[in-house]
Amino acid sequence: MAHIKVKGYDIPPKIHILVNTWAIGRHPKYWTNPKEFNPERFIDSPVDYKGRPFELLPFGYGRIICPGIAMGIATLELGLFKLLYYFDWRAPNGMTHEDIDKEEVGTLTVVKKVPLKLVPVRV
Repeated sequence: MAHIKVKGYDIPPKIHILVNTWAIGRHPKYWTNPKEFNPERFIDSPVDYKGRPFELLPFGYGRIICPGIAMGIATLELGLFKLLYYFDWRAPNGMTHEDIDKEEVGTLTVVKKVPLKLVPVRV
């Protein structure tokens, strides 16, 4: 709306600024082992998914935040609630959670779509 200066950069009015949220979410200055999947890093952390502080911006921020954030979070919480409420979660046959192999193994196969060949049929 007006000409401003941010960290020495002149920003004229009506300019779109793109923020590289991917790079912020993987910056070693803000995260230890940023490329490692570690959901436990958010336990007792001031960082939340709404962008406060700005280390994590999965839904954007400000006036252009994702309009589906409320529905997405409600859907996730409802699914988690149903899993926790309707199932009895325990290790099988007296095992502890340390005994269970949690290594992931799997492959993904992509097959080219074969066009359907029509064969004439006599009636």
